[in-house]
Amino acid sequence: MNLLNNRHAIVFQVLFQLRSPLMIMTGDGDAISDNTIDKTWDGKLHINGYVWSSLLRRALSRLTDGEEFAEKIGKYPATDGVSPLWCESSFEPLPQCDRHPGIVISRKWGTATSGLLYSEENTPTGLLVTLHFIWFPGESFNPDTDCFNISNRFAQAFWVIDRGIENIGAGWSYGYGRLKFIHAHTRCLDLAKPENRKILFRGHFDAMDSSNQELKLPDAVPAISRPWKNFHVSFFITPGQLLAIHSKIPMLDVDVLGEKAPDSFVFRRLVYKSEEKSIFPSIIIPGKAVRQALFSTQIERRLRSKGIDICDISNGSSIRDVANQKKACTCERCLWFGSTDAGGIMAVLDAPVMNFDTEVLHRLAVCEHSFQNIPQKLFSGEYLTRGSFTTEIILDLTRPNTQPDRLERYLKCLLDEMKPGNGPAGWYRIGATSTCTGQLQIKDIQEVCYGGDHVNK
Repeated sequence: MNLLNNRHAIVFQVLFQLRSPLMIMTGDGDAISDNTIDKTWDGKLHINGYVWSSLLRRALSRLTDGEEFAEKIGKYPATDGVSPLWCESSFEPLPQCDRHPGIVISRKWGTATSGLLYSEENTPTGLLVTLHFIWFPGESFNPDTDCFNISNRFAQAFWVIDRGIENIGAGWSYGYGRLKFIHAHTRCLDLAKPENRKILFRGHFDAMDSSNQELKLPDAVPAISRPWKNFHVSFFITPGQLLAIHSKIPMLDVDVLGEKAPDSFVFRRLVYKSEEKSIFPSIIIPGKAVRQALFSTQIERRLRSKGIDICDISNGSSIRDVANQKKACTCERCLWFGSTDAGGIMAVLDAPVMNFDTEVLHRLAVCEHSFQNIPQKLFSGEYLTRGSFTTEIILDLTRPNTQPDRLERYLKCLLDEMKPGNGPAGWYRIGATSTCTGQLQIKDIQEVCYGGDHVNK
C-alpha cells in the first residue's frame, strides 16, 4: 500500500486488563532472575508495537471476515508496499514485578532435573495496558460506509482476544499474557486537516473526546474460520487431604503464618487492584502444574501403554529416527504439549483458590533403614487443607497435523475419571509430596466450542 496517497486514517485506542501474568522478556538476567521483563530506564513496562501487531494479526486471522485484513499485516506480498497497520509501543506503570524460581521437571521420572534451576520475572495480573494503533485504509476508502465496517472487524478481533485464545508475550501454553477487554474508542480522521494530523498519534489522542466513537464487543458470536475450544473445570481438594504447589519465596502476607516462617510456602502470585492502586498476594494453582502433572504426564503414559511411538525422553531424540534428533519431534506428545522447537496446542491458565484454609506442618526426616529420626532434619511446609479452584483449558483446533480430536478424547476421558466415583480415589495428584498429598476431584465441567457461525455447548 502506498501511504503517500492515504487521505484518511482510523485511530483506535483500546484498554485491556491482564487476567494472567505477562512475560515479555529481554533475554537478559540480573542478580535475582535469569530472565527479566522488558522495562524502560525508569521502570515502566514496555510492550513494543510488533507484539501488538502480531496479536491483532492472529486474532483477525481467526475470523471469517478478518482473514483479508490479517493478510495485510506483517505477511504481505512485496508489491503491496508497507502494512496499513501502525501500532505504537505501550509504556505502562509497573508497581512491582513477580519473581518465582522454577525447575525443569523430568518427563520420565516426574522429579526435578538436576542442574536446571531457573528464575523468571513476570508482571502481576490486573495491570491495565493500553493499545493505540492506526489503520490506513487506502485510496478507495469511503468514510461514510467503510469506517464502520473496518471498526467492526477490529471489534470482533477484540472479542477473540477477550476469549483467551491469543496472547501477548511468552508462555501461551502456560496461560500467560491473556487480556480482558475493558473499552475501546475510535475515530476516522481526514488527514487533509491539520488539526486531525495533530491527534493522529497517541500522545494527542483523547479517548474520551465526544467526537470519538466507543467500540463495544459484538453481542453475537462472529463467524470463526479457525476454531478453538474452552473447558472450564471446577476442582476441589479431596476432603481430609492436603495440597501444595510449593515455593521457597515468601510473599507479602508471610506474617500470617506465625512467628517462624516455614521452609516452603503455598504458591502465590501478585495481583494488582487498579481501583485501589494496591497489590496483594493471591494463592494460585499454576496452570503449568496442572498442564504437566494432570494432562501431559497422564496422556503420555496412556500413549506409551498403547505402544504408540513417543520420543525418547532420556535424550530428547526420536525413537523412530535418531538421525533426526535435532529436528522438531513429530510424536503426538510433542505435537500436543510442545517441545524445544515447537509449541503445543493446549493451554492451561492459572486458577485462584477459593474458600481455602492453610496449615503449616512440621516434619522429621526418618532413616529408611532404622526408621529412626535423623538428627537436625526438622523441616516444615505450608499446605492447603481445603479449597476449590476453576481451571480454564484452551485447545487450539487449527494447527496442522496435530489431530486435536484425539487429544480432546484423551482429555475428556481423564476429566471424567476425576469425577467422584468414576476412578480410583486419589489417583490423580499434583504438587509437592504427591506420594501422599495433592488429591483432586472434579465438581463441574463446562465446554464451549468456538467455530463456524455458532457456539456448541
